[in-house]
Amino acid sequence: MLKVVMTVCALCLISFVASATGETENSRAKNAEKLFVAKQYDKAAPLFAQLLSSNPKNYKYNYYYGICLLITGKDKNAAIPYLENAMQHPKTPEDIQYYYARALHYTYRFDEALQSFTEFNSIIGAKDAPRWATPQLMEMCNNAKKHLDVTKLSMVTGETESAAYDFYSKYTFTASCGKLLSMPDDIIKSSKADEDERPTIFLSANGRVMYYSAMNDATNSRDIFRVEKDIDGNWTAPVALDVTVNTGSDELFPTCNNDGRVLYFSSRGQGSTGGFDIFKSYYNTMNKTWSAPENMGSPYNSPDDDFCFVASDNDRTAYFTSQRATGPGTYTVYKIPYVSTENLPIAINGKFNCVGQPDVKSVKLTITREHETSPLFNLTTDAATGAYAVELPSPGSYTFLVEAAGFNPHTEEVRFGEFSDRIYVQDIFLSKSVNGVEDIAISNRRLTETGIIDESMTAQFDEDENTSGVKYSDAELAAMRISGVKISHTPANTVAVDPKETTSGMISDNSVVFKVQIGAFTKRKREIVQERLEKKTDKTMLSSYDDLTWLRFFMGQEMNYDSAINLRETLRQAGFQDAFIVAFRGNRPIRLTDAVRVAQR
Repeated sequence: MLKVVMTVCALCLISFVASATGETENSRAKNAEKLFVAKQYDKAAPLFAQLLSSNPKNYKYNYYYGICLLITGKDKNAAIPYLENAMQHPKTPEDIQYYYARALHYTYRFDEALQSFTEFNSIIGAKDAPRWATPQLMEMCNNAKKHLDVTKLSMVTGETESAAYDFYSKYTFTASCGKLLSMPDDIIKSSKADEDERPTIFLSANGRVMYYSAMNDATNSRDIFRVEKDIDGNWTAPVALDVTVNTGSDELFPTCNNDGRVLYFSSRGQGSTGGFDIFKSYYNTMNKTWSAPENMGSPYNSPDDDFCFVASDNDRTAYFTSQRATGPGTYTVYKIPYVSTENLPIAINGKFNCVGQPDVKSVKLTITREHETSPLFNLTTDAATGAYAVELPSPGSYTFLVEAAGFNPHTEEVRFGEFSDRIYVQDIFLSKSVNGVEDIAISNRRLTETGIIDESMTAQFDEDENTSGVKYSDAELAAMRISGVKISHTPANTVAVDPKETTSGMISDNSVVFKVQIGAFTKRKREIVQERLEKKTDKTMLSSYDDLTWLRFFMGQEMNYDSAINLRETLRQAGFQDAFIVAFRGNRPIRLTDAVRVAQR
């Protein structure tokens, strides 16, 4: 009798435990599904993993967990077995075929992905296909078949995982290759900028071209804008790139080579293989046009998002960033050996000057290559400015024939050497003496001779005073170099400016300069701001002024007010919406109206 009672009690206990376990599983399943519907996939995933450990054949658990892994997992391959298990059950939602196709796409099984997308389209019908973007996804699969090659992934020599907001700090070059101008967190928080779309501008290594991405009302998408310095060293107005580069999709993370003529950018358009891909395009300085963007393929691109390619010719190294092996909020920064294969032509920005007859601007210019008889170019300089632009095919010697009304034809041989940037500023001077003797001179200078970006990757701000000279930060020194000032270092990092070099367009102790303020903070925040500033990668255009109350940050060091206006407009469009112009004289702030009046003299 006792044995029977014990058996009944044991069965009751088992039944109770089973019931309690069932309630726990049911509650966990409901909670997991609720998180899934709320798109909190990272929180739902571990709950579904627990549910599957005790019920591995449940089609719902496989369905939900497979999608969670596809969206948040580092390894997309891990999602495939669960999606395949879910597909075996007739009650599984029909969109399982879509997620399975996405998983195949992410894992380089492009033909299978195309087949799965086709099957999904047949289920939902042609009318609903655009809502799921399957036509675009199938096009990406076909693009991937042309551009992606898994065997090239072995070219990667290093990879570092990074928080999404700080990935560029992992790009460590020994030589300048262009700089990303990105603001400290304090400036971001005090501005109207979206923290997820941190304002950034990429400055070419020669300090004369800037690129940034911003919303364009004309296209209702994020487009790439270009800003460049003219021959006189002043920033021109921002210009949106043409439809060759800017598509109806977003274009982001523009960077460039040393001289700004090769643009690297990311886009979902242009024949993407999946998500954002990295493309490159060449800028023709003569006709101001862009070449058709080229997909850079493997290992730079993948079926996931890839962006921000930066290369150094001196280091023979490139970096790029991807989300191919990370979940939300983190990226992987990849390092790879890279040697530029672009054989860029010689770009010339020129201006004709007639000494003693400034009204003479329009002349005929004929350029012939050495040992050739047929001219390469026949062009006429601008009638109002005397300006012209031309691109010569390669270094070497060329004959320039100049023909101006009232003058004899003149020829001069000009030689262009082998330089990486291959951009020149050229001046043609034609003169006639009182005795009627004519003369011509052609002057060439490399564009980078007007200023090179400092090798330093951070700006330093020193507290100490020194009476032996004017004290500047490293960033201010770099900005002075960009502006053409020849400087020599004296003790305690003070600067002696050569008085012979303080001609027009250069900075002297009493010169008026215009800067664009992008942030101001109370002194108690100085250490915090400086610490975060020094973690950033570049501040060569950044300087500070510390008065009794405020620590202020500025961009630029412009001798021309119009140049400062264009720089301010660039900064505002790029995301620094509170930027405004201030003026300095002798390293001290002055009223803007006074500065404009002095600068116009």
